[in-house]
Formats: sequence, structure tokens, C-alpha cells
Amino acid sequence: MNEFLIHIPHASVYIPEDCRNAFLRPPEDELPTMTDWFADALFDLPAQKLIFPITRLVCDAERFRDDKMEEMSRRGMGACYTCGHDGKPLRALTDAQREVILQRWYDPHHARLAHLVGANLCRFGHCTVIDGHSFSPVPLPYEPDQSPERPDICIGTDGFHTPPMLTEALCEAFRRKGYSVAVDRPYNGTIVPLPYYRKEPSIRSVMIEVNRGLYLNDRCEKSHAFPIVKRDIFDVFLSVAQRDGKRVTVDIVD
Repeated sequence: MNEFLIHIPHASVYIPEDCRNAFLRPPEDELPTMTDWFADALFDLPAQKLIFPITRLVCDAERFRDDKMEEMSRRGMGACYTCGHDGKPLRALTDAQREVILQRWYDPHHARLAHLVGANLCRFGHCTVIDGHSFSPVPLPYEPDQSPERPDICIGTDGFHTPPMLTEALCEAFRRKGYSVAVDRPYNGTIVPLPYYRKEPSIRSVMIEVNRGLYLNDRCEKSHAFPIVKRDIFDVFLSVAQRDGKRVTVDIVD
């Protein structure tokens, strides 16, 4: 193991069969827009990796479990979506059905995340989480940031868990590669296991969002630029890890 953990929450397109009945329209229609296509491959880095196994349309592991804590729940896009990217009804769920989904998918994933982070804390005294995402080249109706000018790379931060030096190092490394970079725009925040959230400063976390226009065609297929973007992310990771004085070893967790 090493002290880095790559978290990929939105790359899966798998829809469990027993979750289909609640959808009011075909969930496959939402997948092209809402999936972080090939994010698991883009962030195939020499570090531990934790990938959420089902589509975010069924359960979004990146949201707070409690809708009262989750800003996006007001748009019908909390931990269990009831609306799609267009704001229209997507699914009808009772509280009991929601709880079943959370217990089956959300809770085990977060328990695993907390375990891996805790193990790194015990072994190294610290842990760095890289939250890997991609985003639409154009603003989607549900998104709070509707500015049409979108960067190539968005770095999402947390005021407690993202040291400014880490943010600056990532921005500098991506810009050296020729990418435009914005901090907390169009998305902000990053994931930290709730037991440690805003409590344990030895846990560092940063979100890296990649504009899909860089590597995806209009059929949601890898474009010719995919290997270039993937290589650049790999180089940025290594440069930041080495600059940070960390030892990088390979130990992948599926």
C-alpha cells in the first residue's frame, strides 16, 4: 500500500436489475450525460484505487447520505436521484426504497473508503485522496455554475482537507502540460470519509475534474486524444507526488 488513494465514484454504467422498476423513463437515456466516461482508465495511477460499482443514477456515493446535509438534494440529486440532468422526474422512490439502496450500495462503499483511509493513517500517519471525475464541456441544466467558459481541468478543494500547496502544485503541473485550469469552478469540494471529515488534518483530499471534450467524441467513445490526456494525468500525478516527497508504489484495490 501507499498513502495515496484514487477514488472514482461516477464511471460505472451498471444498473442493477432490481433497481430498474423505480425509473419513470429509461435510465439509459441519462447515462451519456451523467457518466464520467472512462474516468477509471484516465486515473489509472500507481496508487490504491476505489471504484463505485454502479451508476450514479441509482446511487451517488459522492453525495452526503443525509439529504439535509446535501445541497444537490434540493435539485432531486442527492444520494438517490429522483430527477435527471434536465430537472425532470427520473425516478419515484419511497423512503424505505431509498434506505434499501443506501444500505446495499452507499454504506459498504463508504465503509471501504473509511477503512482504506484509516489504514493509510495507521501506516503512514497521513493519507491523500484524489477524487477523479470528468465533466461536460457545456453546462448542464442541473449544474449551479452555468458559465459557458469551462476550463480543461477543474481542481476541487476543501478548506480543511486541501492544503494550498497541493492545489498550487496540481495547477502548475497541468498548466505546464498546456491545459487551462480553474480552482473550484465549475465544481468545488472533494471527498473525505465522514468519520474524519473536518476532524483529521492528516487526511488530504483534492478533486480532479477533466473536461470530457478533451478525450471523448460525441458518441461517448474515446477520441484519438485519450492516451495523451491519460499520460498527462499520470505525469502530473508523479510530479506532484515526487514534489510532495512521497514514495509512490503500485498496489491497486479493485
